[in-house]
Amino acid sequence: MEQILSQLLKHIDAIAREKNRDVLFVHFEQYVYPDQDAHSVRQMFIGWLEQQGIRYIPCLGIEPTVRSDVYSGSLYLDVPFDLQHKTYQKLSEYLEDDQGNMKIKGIQFFVLSLGLALELESDGKLPEWGGLRS
Repeated sequence: MEQILSQLLKHIDAIAREKNRDVLFVHFEQYVYPDQDAHSVRQMFIGWLEQQGIRYIPCLGIEPTVRSDVYSGSLYLDVPFDLQHKTYQKLSEYLEDDQGNMKIKGIQFFVLSLGLALELESDGKLPEWGGLRS
């Protein structure tokens, strides 16, 4: 089932190219498929997203990375990376402290730049300079 799910999901860099902008996503360190525990960090976060009306979809990691075709519980968050955007502020305040450290153990919050997503598409490999920010 997990293999079928992975075939239906988009890689986060493909989502960035489709949206034509930087994209936000979260990764869960202790994800185990299928995540049906209502008290897991992932399920609690999904519940919070739904309460806030924040759209999300499951996604795969960056396409050319090792094991990027195995679903690891990551979620694309349909919120623009804009420090002035109210929904981004709400999301950031929920996940990060004033220093940018994660408040919730087991969640990693990332921004993937459109520039990196486009470079990945043209090169077919990870660039040396980065482009992924946590």
